[in-house]
Amino acid sequence: MGQKESMSPPPFDSDPFDCLKRNFTEEELKKCFRHFDSTNQGSWSHDDFQRFLKELFSNKRQPYFLLTELVEQYFQETDFNQDNRIDFDEFQQAWKETLKTTLKPVSALVIVDVQNDFISGTLALHSCPANHQGEEVVPVINRVLRNVRFDVVAYTYDWHPHNHISFYENRYLREIDPESKVSADEAKLLDSLIFVGPPRVEQVLWPAHCVQDTRGAALHKDLILVDNAIHVFKGANPNVDSYSAFWDNMKLAKTTLDEQLKERNVTDVYVVGLATDICVSATAMHSLEHNYRTVLIEDACRGVDAKEIEVKRLELNRHGCIFVDSNVVPGMVDGIDRRPELTRNIFKENLNNIRLKKNIPNER
Repeated sequence: MGQKESMSPPPFDSDPFDCLKRNFTEEELKKCFRHFDSTNQGSWSHDDFQRFLKELFSNKRQPYFLLTELVEQYFQETDFNQDNRIDFDEFQQAWKETLKTTLKPVSALVIVDVQNDFISGTLALHSCPANHQGEEVVPVINRVLRNVRFDVVAYTYDWHPHNHISFYENRYLREIDPESKVSADEAKLLDSLIFVGPPRVEQVLWPAHCVQDTRGAALHKDLILVDNAIHVFKGANPNVDSYSAFWDNMKLAKTTLDEQLKERNVTDVYVVGLATDICVSATAMHSLEHNYRTVLIEDACRGVDAKEIEVKRLELNRHGCIFVDSNVVPGMVDGIDRRPELTRNIFKENLNNIRLKKNIPNER
């Protein structure tokens, strides 16, 4: 007997999603759906759906590995009417927004605190426990700026008044809470004090740094500054520190960054700069909280403490942040390198919105 003829359509010579990258319309969505409909019945089998996922989650047509359990979970989540097939309406509802973000991301590069004081000044990283060289991020960030077509670029600045609560030199300016483990007299650099407030706050003590309108607060002279960038100044409240570019440390006040990114329809945030375990990680965590697909470019970051860098890395990874080297970023920003771990959270968010509208239960 001869071999049974395959019912699967021949593979595309090019990315089957190219049409959607050029023109994201319902008609192009239908073309995409028909391409994976191997039996021309107007619906997908499990095998059709698996081929769709393999093509979608790929880099230059090379599929990323997907656990069988995850493929099945995606299928069950997409099969709203539970008939063991995926029709076009189900596909469109479950995947339209996810596809648009995956294929046509709007990407922002957030450059965190590449300031003189963290490189060669009062809080230079080379004097911190990890002994990192802060200036090493500058050529990497510059190369990314030259080679990657970001839609938005933002620069953030620590921007402290002279009497800022984080300065070791100012530890006597505020009343210490009785529950503080050390007193102002006993405290050393990098110790934490609890201040009575208001607001009551536990604060790490750093050397005075990045004081407003000083050379130490300026960006490194070799860092490329692009036109029409966003500039975010944080930590200006003397009584509350602000590691993140989105919020102060107590979430009492929000910067303008999220508003400005949303005005520009940003979907993906790439974070670089100083320091990995402090302001970079805090910015990445808040980026995730604001539902941006979040990527930390590791070779464009340096940190304070090696152990704490690993702690923050694991924490961010649990929340959906991914970590890459700068050489892969161009393909990701162009929608060619499509990583499944970046898509899962946005798919689930869209699914939850559909359930709310249709009163579909969260668990099957």
